[in-house]
Amino acid sequence: MLSFGWLKAVLKFVFVDSLVNLLGHLLEQPLVMWLFIGWGWVSVWVMLFSMFDTVGQL
Repeated sequence: MLSFGWLKAVLKFVFVDSLVNLLGHLLEQPLVMWLFIGWGWVSVWVMLFSMFDTVGQL
């Protein structure tokens, strides 16, 4: 039987360790940085939805 322990370790590193590290650094940021980060996420979502909308109209 195949062992997926390495996959679990990689996923834990990418999602858990990186997320905890990022959140730890983000909590130290001033409010202006939070606004820039939020604006960046909004623009990413707009781009994704516009791509889906364009593909849906083809």
